[in-house]
Amino acid sequence: MISDIKEAALRDDVPIIQDGGLLFLLDLIRKNGYREILELGTAVAYSAINMALIDEGIRVDTIEKNDRMYEQALINIREQGLSDRITVYHMPIEEFKTDKMYDLIFVDAAKAQYGKYLEQFIGNLKEDGKMVFDNMIFHGLIYEADQIESRNLRNLVKKILLFRENMQKDERFDIMLFDNIGDGILLLSRRKDET
Repeated sequence: MISDIKEAALRDDVPIIQDGGLLFLLDLIRKNGYREILELGTAVAYSAINMALIDEGIRVDTIEKNDRMYEQALINIREQGLSDRITVYHMPIEEFKTDKMYDLIFVDAAKAQYGKYLEQFIGNLKEDGKMVFDNMIFHGLIYEADQIESRNLRNLVKKILLFRENMQKDERFDIMLFDNIGDGILLLSRRKDET
């Protein structure tokens, strides 16, 4: 059962989407009738499985570089009977290339690379598609970035803040920030030409 995947992930400290963020994501898919989904960061396939279970017509491509996570994701997908609808690519996200166009691109991977992932995959987003970025408040740490003692963690949080700022200024996109949903969600769509 999918609840078992969630429990095992929480027990093993595997980062998975928070309940509020997942409900937002699933609602977005249902309301828009999305069918082709790309996920950056599979982990144990918890979110990919949840997305695929919405409708039999949904296909999810998802990318995971960690060997252990990849193997567990395959097991979880197989046990849910979704091997024909969820494809896991075992590689670094930076190496993934495709001409496929997606209705939704869900980004839940290396937070410091969100800007790079946006530029890498924006060409794979259908004109009326959406990109969703998770962890935009990063456990509330964005509100206390200057008080974080660990230099590495402080730098990561500052990169998330910079990504948020850059997205708010980027005239190519319309964005909505939901700091009150899950661990913070950024919803991005291409701005329609005014012509």
